Amino acid sequence: MSEKEKKIAKALAEATKALPDEKKEYLLGYAEGVAAMVGKTSRDGADGDQYAS
Repeated sequence: MSEKEKKIAKALAEATKALPDEKKEYLLGYAEGVAAMVGKTSRDGADGDQYAS
């Protein structure tokens, strides 16, 4: 993990302390969705930009 990624993770961890539970669930869902898309594009061999012309 790069230093930038560590900084982002730390900032998100601190910010979530102030969020209500429904916003925490939203962030978790978003992160899981991004992770799923990265995994899908890795498996498919695609570059992830399916709407490029």
